Amino acid sequence: MLKRTLLAAALIGFTGVAIADGHGEKPHANPWSNFSLDNTLQSMPAGDATRGQSLHSQMMCNSCHGENGESPSRNYASINGQPAEYTVKMMLDYRDGRRWEDYKQANIMVKLAQALDDQQIADLAAFYAQGSTQAWGYTKPLDQDMHNKVDHLVRKGDFGRMITPCASCHGAKGEGNEIAPALAGQVPEYFVRTMQAYKDGARHNDVNEGMSQFTHDLTDAEIEALAEYYASLNKQ
Repeated sequence: MLKRTLLAAALIGFTGVAIADGHGEKPHANPWSNFSLDNTLQSMPAGDATRGQSLHSQMMCNSCHGENGESPSRNYASINGQPAEYTVKMMLDYRDGRRWEDYKQANIMVKLAQALDDQQIADLAAFYAQGSTQAWGYTKPLDQDMHNKVDHLVRKGDFGRMITPCASCHGAKGEGNEIAPALAGQVPEYFVRTMQAYKDGARHNDVNEGMSQFTHDLTDAEIEALAEYYASLNKQ
């Protein structure tokens, strides 16, 4: 409650917009197509990492995501080292209503995104993109059989289940690429929640439902193992 109060006060002082309690009215944004997303990203202003660092502090992003975007908590995502295009897309998805899978948890992010203009979003994205992080510090070691299975999913996928290799979009070391987020060093609990949201159909801001299709046939054990696998990697 204190964190929400402080965050609301910061928003009032910075933008003149207060965070209201409750669900609010969901914006109606069209789903992304490859064409519309590409055009939108190209039309965004160039980001400034120095301004982004100031915004990170002023908007109290650090209260959840850490001093430099490396989450100190199992409850929130690490966002340092993320490709700028990915961060821009996520903020636009929150702002425009494409990402609305769990409003109770996402309330703050929705209101924050709605309080930012395109330049501020680009600045934050530039700040996070310049960062790097070490592996998440509280990973659970996988047994050899599960490690081999997950490593195969990451590098080779599973042709029988039509699962594309994770590395084909997210990089061989989980470093991310454009709108595909970095997974290395990600908080495992956040990774699991995200994958389950795609799998259950609660989250559908992925272009062409790519992630929804790939997660559909993954078992819960595989998702949890993937979370630990990526959490143990260093972002590059």
